[in-house]
Amino acid sequence: MPGPLPISYLARASSPSWLGKHFLLAWHAVILVTSLYPFSGWRYTGEPVLAYLGYPLPYYHTLTDNSLNLLAYLPLGYAWALFFRCRWYAPLLALGLGLGLSGSVEFIQQFLPQRIASNLDILYNGAGALCGALLAGLFSKLLIVRNWHVLRQRYFADGAFNDYGLVLLGLWLITQLNPAVPLFGVVVQPQGIPQPWVSPIADALLFLRLLEGLGVTLSFLAVNLLLVSILAHRRHAASGILLLFAVSLLLKALFAGLLLKPSEFLAWVNMNVLLGGVLAWLLLLVLLKLKRRWQALAALVSLMLTQLVEALWPLTATSSHMAALFRWRYGHLRDFNGLTQTLSEVWPWLAAAYLIWRIARDWRRASQPTVLGA
Repeated sequence: MPGPLPISYLARASSPSWLGKHFLLAWHAVILVTSLYPFSGWRYTGEPVLAYLGYPLPYYHTLTDNSLNLLAYLPLGYAWALFFRCRWYAPLLALGLGLGLSGSVEFIQQFLPQRIASNLDILYNGAGALCGALLAGLFSKLLIVRNWHVLRQRYFADGAFNDYGLVLLGLWLITQLNPAVPLFGVVVQPQGIPQPWVSPIADALLFLRLLEGLGVTLSFLAVNLLLVSILAHRRHAASGILLLFAVSLLLKALFAGLLLKPSEFLAWVNMNVLLGGVLAWLLLLVLLKLKRRWQALAALVSLMLTQLVEALWPLTATSSHMAALFRWRYGHLRDFNGLTQTLSEVWPWLAAAYLIWRIARDWRRASQPTVLGA
């Protein structure tokens, strides 16, 4: 027998959650970026555009590719099933929509020189969407979905606006999966022969170290202050920040073990990152005492300054250097780096738009006069 819902959940007049809809849109974007990166070199080979649909199976087959194709569409099918409220026809619709998206992607991929259009990929993508939808139905029966809504109501502020903030945090975690990028970092210091550039100070190495550490500090502040802005109660700030830090650290270490060569396992951490992180924790202890609208403003300023740090960073890691760190083959590495790089470039602007919207809303509410009842 399922346990009763908490009184706080039943008594609170919460609005319908938009988290699933936001996630659905975000995952479509993730699939499109991963499948079509680097978006260049478009050409037409002269072959019939639907010829790949008739290739004998398996035309192009590796176990890793097929597993990734299935897993990539599993969250998509899950989100579509929740969108259709896990009704009996949700798996069929998720399967059809997954096949439609995959078929469109494969059709476009034949015009990219670094891609291979495959009918087998369509089948595995469709199977992933179907499995995700069936998994959503199972979770709904086991009340896992309901329990998630209870936790979301308990710890996070209500409303579609805050659901968007939650999705932003999820997308940020994806940007941290690349173990070649420092934890909370926004720049990468390449190895090998130094690139020519003019340092604004006499000690060029010190300038690079300051920029790298400052980037970590500002990124840490921006992300965690964004988290605090969507929490339901300020008393959850410390535990929420520690949990986000632990999850990001665990993901970074996990993907470093999976993707990097053993000799490069700690490529994502150095003394500059550690000192920047310590400074960020000290500043965060002070900023947590401010009102929420000031915290959101501090997050926005930190976010914009991270972009300045990235613009001032004079070095660029070459593709050959980056590939030397990994033990994945080129195709998977290209897709993975393309996803994390694209999200890293887009995420600050999505987060900035969210923070500006929040700041304007909070200041508007603060300026409204309080009406006391008679």
